Amino acid sequence: MGKFLIVAAYAVYAAFWLRFLGHALVWRKASQRLEALGAPLARWSVKGCALAVLDVVLLGRVFIVNPALWIGEWVFHASFLLVVLRHLRFFLDPVPDWVWWMQTPGLIAGYVLPFALLYILVIRLLTKLEKYAAPANLFLLGLVLAISSIGVVMHGLFKPDLVDVKLFIFGIAHFAPAAAPGSVLFLLHFCLVLVLVLFLPTHIFIAPLVMLEARKREQALRLVIHEK
Repeated sequence: MGKFLIVAAYAVYAAFWLRFLGHALVWRKASQRLEALGAPLARWSVKGCALAVLDVVLLGRVFIVNPALWIGEWVFHASFLLVVLRHLRFFLDPVPDWVWWMQTPGLIAGYVLPFALLYILVIRLLTKLEKYAAPANLFLLGLVLAISSIGVVMHGLFKPDLVDVKLFIFGIAHFAPAAAPGSVLFLLHFCLVLVLVLFLPTHIFIAPLVMLEARKREQALRLVIHEK
């Protein structure tokens, strides 16, 4: 089982980066095609960059469309980030001080995360905004909910041997595989994380660039309308 998980982890890692590079190339080609077709362009501006940052950090566009959904989405994204930062202790040795400082906030966020996901699911399923309830989105939300719930159960009730977990994760990350922990819950948790990485939309990692480009084009469109 341990060898299978190690091979699966490396396969998922390679697949993720191939998808990421492919998506980045498609986005770049699309941008160049728009420029070749004479799409309106604008220069970078401090205001545009600041608005793009707010779009990414505060999910401003979601707030404009659906404030009720925005609350859950923002709490979810903030909690998820803190949980990821907390888990960095399994990938690093020595562990930086700032990662240790993130342990308590990350732990609290780990308990908040499932409730934020449930809130989002309720909003998406019970409102009449079907476009927010695409099957792919619901699958990812359900997957993260399962992962976070298992994490809470492991922390509160059935704790795995953290030394074995550290050796296993650190070994995979540094290409020196070690034996998998004996905890069934951890193995399930790890498998679901691999599935999440495999299906995770890679475009979210270039979201800042996409938002900056969108702000540039909005500014250019306003200039064109003003000139007319």
